Amino acid sequence: METAFRSAVKTGQIPGAVIMARDRSGQLSYTRCFGARTVVRDEWNRLPPMQVDTPCRLASATKLLTTIMALQCVEQGLVGLDETVDRLLPDLSAMKVLEGFDAAGEPKMRERKGKITLRHLLTHTSGLSYVFLHPLLQEYMAKGHLQTAQKFGIQSRLAPPAVNDPGAEWIYGANLDWAGKLVERVTGLDLEQYLQENICGPLDITDMTFKLQQRPDLLSKRADQTHRNKADGRLRYDDSVYFRSDGDECFGGQGVFSGPESYMKVVHSILQRDGRLLQPETVDLMFQPALDAQMEEQMNQHMDASPHINYGGPMPMVLRRSFGLGGIVALEDLDGEKWRRKGSLTFGGGPNIVWQIDPTVGLCTLVFFQLEPWNDPVCRSLTQKFEQAMYTQIPPGLPPSVNPSNKE
Repeated sequence: METAFRSAVKTGQIPGAVIMARDRSGQLSYTRCFGARTVVRDEWNRLPPMQVDTPCRLASATKLLTTIMALQCVEQGLVGLDETVDRLLPDLSAMKVLEGFDAAGEPKMRERKGKITLRHLLTHTSGLSYVFLHPLLQEYMAKGHLQTAQKFGIQSRLAPPAVNDPGAEWIYGANLDWAGKLVERVTGLDLEQYLQENICGPLDITDMTFKLQQRPDLLSKRADQTHRNKADGRLRYDDSVYFRSDGDECFGGQGVFSGPESYMKVVHSILQRDGRLLQPETVDLMFQPALDAQMEEQMNQHMDASPHINYGGPMPMVLRRSFGLGGIVALEDLDGEKWRRKGSLTFGGGPNIVWQIDPTVGLCTLVFFQLEPWNDPVCRSLTQKFEQAMYTQIPPGLPPSVNPSNKE
């Protein structure tokens, strides 16, 4: 496996990567760094190495952090998981549903059926989507109905209207951006401040932030974004504003930078159910399938029909899945006893970051690339090789664990 990573760097298939695995007992603690954090050589013609403390854009891997912050608010009694968001997010509650366009090309908006809850936001069942994913929102934007944030060249993550009713279907969208806004309003804290006090503080993390441009110590060593050209497969530096500018707001769905080692601290805390971030009972809720049979079937059909996205990273495309609080729940073993087991939780981020937590065997793994597009075949293959190698290293004789998603 390590030879495959080294070869991928040597042959220019990837610039670099960090791979990490931890088991619940502490017997297995594996970290390897490969290659460089950029394809741009420095003034001495060197490529700076990719390291465990290299700040990386998390993109949608931010969603796990925001899920944890929202669940902390639930534990504190500040908001209910099944409370409607009317009290804290009246701007979202007032948002109508876009159902199409009339003959003149004007948007047809209708009242929402039902109320959005925090659970809907954490499970992507609120009816919100992303512009880049949904045809109706793409047409809505093309017709000029979405205001563009000219400073960054991107539309506000909070601006697009809903495209369905809460609880009607699973749709990937700006749910965690709104959940982050909910955390801010219920606590009175900026999401950056809340992150520092309630995730970074308890885990002794110093390099995780929504505000990268305000951290010169991190800026000087952050990873660049690398893009693989579709035509010839070559790598190029991506001078994206997404990497060079912080958003006007702390977007809980995509806004954080972090070193891989710091992110692993979060993932490992959840695996251990150690109470440092969330109480064990709350962690158990994260792994419980949250979709009814109809939504589960619809989500699986959507994912199977979206190989260009492959939400589950290295997971097989045709696999029964559900969604928990914070990620995809596997409802089957991926490869017998050789790989992730039923009940594992996983998600990731656009630069081919993949995290997964398997409570059945007591193992969590993390892969950090900073290479796009998402679901890059080279990254996906290497991630699978890495994970499967780690499953061969699980210490023997570990005590059986309770996997809440397997409860009948």
